[in-house]
Amino acid sequence: MGGGEECSPFIFMSRARDWTHPQTHQVHWFDVHGQATISELELLAEIEDIDLDDLLDANLSSREVLFRLNKYSDLIPEAGLKQDKRRRERGPQEPPVCTICSVEGWQCQGRMTRHHFVPKWIMLELNEYERYAPRSVCTIWVCAGAHRFLHVRGDGASKSIVKYLGDEEKKMAHKLISLFREERPRIYALIAGGDKTSYEWQLIHDWRRGSFDVNGVGHKPFPRWKARTNSL
Repeated sequence: MGGGEECSPFIFMSRARDWTHPQTHQVHWFDVHGQATISELELLAEIEDIDLDDLLDANLSSREVLFRLNKYSDLIPEAGLKQDKRRRERGPQEPPVCTICSVEGWQCQGRMTRHHFVPKWIMLELNEYERYAPRSVCTIWVCAGAHRFLHVRGDGASKSIVKYLGDEEKKMAHKLISLFREERPRIYALIAGGDKTSYEWQLIHDWRRGSFDVNGVGHKPFPRWKARTNSL
């Protein structure tokens, strides 16, 4: 057959392991001798409430994904004990509320997600990204439907995030964009003069208007010479 070999289904089954979703009760199968598939990574991102980008960068195997899913399901004794301890220490937790739908009076769609109010790709351009990386200080809770709304271009709706942020979040946004403009002026200039229907364009222009400047610190003049000479 062209030099290839057809795998026996019994060989695959001997390598396969299953995991049952605790909410949907759907059974997912994993080939524990291979690299994690996109669907497996998406499942782990949903369960652990983390960014898919982070999992893609980690180059995980299916076995590693399954191990983490089993930890979530308390199927690993030590992990279950640690989770129980963390739950006791945290006490009862209020379910997250969509920041956007609660303001607009919309009906939430899909699961709750963490939205980086300054996009993560912009934060990754900063020299001291790790300093601002904790999601507790750079994200807000939004449902999947609202998250998608923010990133859809050309629908005519405003993508301004300003009214959904508290003062501390606005201070963080002002700080991050100030650093971005100073450290990566050419990319900043491209966004500022780019697609007016994009979330990033709206974010930059809200910053230029001082919408995030809670403390009135202002900003330095734009370093145009850097935008001309610095590489992207």
